[in-house]
Amino acid sequence: MVLRQQRFKKESEMMLRRNTLAMLAALSLAAGAAACGGTDDPSNPDVGEDAGPDVELDGDVIPDADEDTGPDADVDLGPPTMPESAGQVLITEVMKQPTETSAVEGQWIELFNTTDSDLALEGCELESSELDEPVAIAGELTIDAQGYLTVARSANAGFDADLVLDGLVLAEGAGAVALMCDGVTIARVDYDAGETYPSQAGASLSRDPAFDGSSGDDASYWCAATAAYNGADLGTPGAANPSCDGGSGDTGSAQIADLLANGPGDDGKMIEGVTVTYVRPLVGDESAGFFVQASAGGPALFVAVAEGEAMPVEVNDVVDFRVLTVDSFGSSTWADSFDSLNVNAGAGNREALITDLTGAADLITDLDSYAHRLVSAELTITGELETFAGAGHQAYSVSNGAVGGDDDVKLRMPTELRESLGLAVGCDVDVTATPLWRFDATAQFMAYNSSELSVENCPALSVVSATATSTTTVQLVLSRALGPINSDGSEFTIAGLAVTAAEANGPMVTLTTAEQTSMADYTVELADTLTDIFGDTIPADASASFTGFSSLSVVFSEIMTRFTGGGGDPGEYIELFNSGASAFDLSGCLLTRDAATNNEMVLADGLEIPAGGYVLFVSSDTIPELTSAQTLELPLGNSGGTYALSCAGQELDRLTVTSSTVALGISYQKDVTKLGTPNPDGAAPSDSWCLTPEDAANQFATFETELKYGTPGTANLACP
Repeated sequence: MVLRQQRFKKESEMMLRRNTLAMLAALSLAAGAAACGGTDDPSNPDVGEDAGPDVELDGDVIPDADEDTGPDADVDLGPPTMPESAGQVLITEVMKQPTETSAVEGQWIELFNTTDSDLALEGCELESSELDEPVAIAGELTIDAQGYLTVARSANAGFDADLVLDGLVLAEGAGAVALMCDGVTIARVDYDAGETYPSQAGASLSRDPAFDGSSGDDASYWCAATAAYNGADLGTPGAANPSCDGGSGDTGSAQIADLLANGPGDDGKMIEGVTVTYVRPLVGDESAGFFVQASAGGPALFVAVAEGEAMPVEVNDVVDFRVLTVDSFGSSTWADSFDSLNVNAGAGNREALITDLTGAADLITDLDSYAHRLVSAELTITGELETFAGAGHQAYSVSNGAVGGDDDVKLRMPTELRESLGLAVGCDVDVTATPLWRFDATAQFMAYNSSELSVENCPALSVVSATATSTTTVQLVLSRALGPINSDGSEFTIAGLAVTAAEANGPMVTLTTAEQTSMADYTVELADTLTDIFGDTIPADASASFTGFSSLSVVFSEIMTRFTGGGGDPGEYIELFNSGASAFDLSGCLLTRDAATNNEMVLADGLEIPAGGYVLFVSSDTIPELTSAQTLELPLGNSGGTYALSCAGQELDRLTVTSSTVALGISYQKDVTKLGTPNPDGAAPSDSWCLTPEDAANQFATFETELKYGTPGTANLACP
């Protein structure tokens, strides 16, 4: 508290200065007159010449007996007065959540006098959203002109406060505090819990002095303090606040910019006071890690976490750390190793750091600035699926409404997530808040969770297929993953067949059923109360048909679609396997390719496949190592195709071969342990099918110096 005695001392010092200046002025005038010889007309004093009585020249603070002791009207301002209008005093710091001490002891506010006169606060009141009644300032209290004054809740705030005000309580989350004088609101701050105002445990709300000329208040005026005053807590009680440039996080931003431009050096470089905006999981060969940012305008940094180590931070943590090494790829640079991590848990506000890139025409030209920053955008898918966008990732070309539509803007995500979403060209996809990745000059919006996306104008969910995978299970393949489902299977209906359980895995749903009738026709219907992964209700007619599981179990077991690099491919073959307990008659059965009538072959009468045996169909009889039950009259595609086996109008098995599973002189075969079941909907899952390993034991022929690998007509191998 500024005591009355201190004010009297101050007034005495001011009087001494005035008397001294007056004495010097008189001496100067006298000297000037002597220098001029006193020749001017005494009846017309010079401008500035003293025409009045002589000035007392002694410098005593206590006036002589005959001296006028009354104050000069143009010098003595009288006692300080109470503030009368908003803005004469500002609240410039609010410590609402100390960490070095408890809130009971460590809360405080700082006031600043914006005027050129001392102001008296006696009789004023402090209001708080935590109090039913304001707390009065009862004693004499003066805040100097252009000066600061601190009001603390206790004497243990970690510094010597100007006033300890019993009863003062501040809201630790969202709240308000105000200075009231004679019923007038002189200063007020309504702060939130971090949505727009800073809200960092252990750091005061610090008002940027650049806004001291404004009587109002706005979240953009404030930032979290960065200077320590009592060991751990941050603030500048009783002193001028440092500039926070509207909360832009100059220190952290400058440190990130320096690191990206110049590297960490031999001793590493500190990154301080930055907010964790996103945590990225390990996918493919791309490291797990976290993104940090200090200001909405960037720059931002990805920090890799070594494989096998626990993620040390969470979103909205404010962190300091030292970067030891950096790595770069595809024009992206990130922190590859770090130490000295300090975490202030939950003290950040990542929402304030989001940049909306919808319609941003400079997305590509200013990609250096946008890379790794937390962004949102309204996107439209403009290109077909790219099945490889880095290990474990897939992507679509997108447009943000201003740029994109070619290959320079992508929406990139893990393959498993993409399979769950059912996206297509024309879908509108909103990315809510994820970092922007880059690969050279390509901007890559990214998502690792469906909650980070919202989708409109996409095709409705549909049932792609239903396949009986055993006598009591049916696998559904959907165009998009479902939302929550009941595990008892009650939302799935199959006429004539009870459904007892359901389990979803991405766009796949496995139903447990009563025992199916072999080769019987069934239709599964989905309840229209189900929703897709985005919460949209599925179509009322969502359904698919399937046939009961076949106990005959004649399946495709091996195929050689490219025997030689020359013409004719004489050694192409298809192999079938019978896992049944008795021989199966193949008479009149059809082998087809791509469901085309001009690509079909009728199997010969009397052709049987023994129980547990294989049968081989070869394109010619010129390869002595291959024994064919019937010449293969079906052309096999070097780039893949879909092959089917049907008997008596019922499809027993189907196999789809892709270009990636076609290799010169190497067969594609089914794992020997998986031969007992058909291929669901023609798929050849990687855990069931493989290219024959190029081991000497698997070499069955040499043709025109080329080695051939496979197990034609004999037992298959276990896939590696």
